[in-house]
Amino acid sequence: MSFGFLGDRAVALDLSADRYFLIAPREAAALAAAGTAAGETAPCAALDALVRRRLLAPGAGSPIAPIAAVDLRLSAVEAPPADGHITFLEVGLLRASAGLHLRLLGLNGTLVRWRALARRYEARPRLTAADADAIRVAQGFADARVLLPARQLCVPDSLALARVLWRRGIDADVYFGARLAPFMAHAWVQRGDILLSDTLNTVGEYTPVFRL
Repeated sequence: MSFGFLGDRAVALDLSADRYFLIAPREAAALAAAGTAAGETAPCAALDALVRRRLLAPGAGSPIAPIAAVDLRLSAVEAPPADGHITFLEVGLLRASAGLHLRLLGLNGTLVRWRALARRYEARPRLTAADADAIRVAQGFADARVLLPARQLCVPDSLALARVLWRRGIDADVYFGARLAPFMAHAWVQRGDILLSDTLNTVGEYTPVFRL
C-alpha cells in the first residue's frame, strides 16, 4: 500500500483498482503507530480493518511508512525561459503512448511498464545531468505540449514528461498526490526540490501518496 497522511487522516492509492481510499482517523493513527519503533502499540482492531479492506496484507512485510517528497524550491514552468526545444513529434508520440498504455493496461500495468523503462534508461551510458538541464527540457516539453490537440490530463502528461527526461539521462520522479475538502487527486513530475510539470501553487495543495 502506498499512502500519505493528510491531517488526522490518510489517503491510500490502490494501484490494482486505480482508486484512492480515505482512511479514517483511528485507522490512520494505527498506521502512524505501526510505522514507529513502538509499532507494537498500534491498535490491532484498526489494523485488522485495513487488512479487511485489502489496504494492508496480513503477516510480516515491508516497513509501513508514508510517501515523502522533498519540499519544492522552484518550478521549471515559472523559471526564466531557457533554450529547451523538444520536438512536437517526440512529445506527441510519448503522450499518445502514455494514454494508450493507460487505456489498455490500466494504471498498475502502465506503472509497471514505466518502471521497466526507467531501469532501461538508467542502464545506458550517460553524462551527469544538472538541474538546469531538467528545467530546459521541462520547458521544451511544455512548449510542445501546448500544440497537442489532446486534452491535458495530469497522469499521461506526467508519464510522457518523465520519459522525455529519462531518455536524456535526467532523473525525475512522478508523484501522485491528494487533497481533501473537496477531495482531488493530481500527478506531477519532480526532480529533487524542482517541480518540472506545474506551478508551485498547484502542487502545493497536494500531499504525495505514491512515487514512481
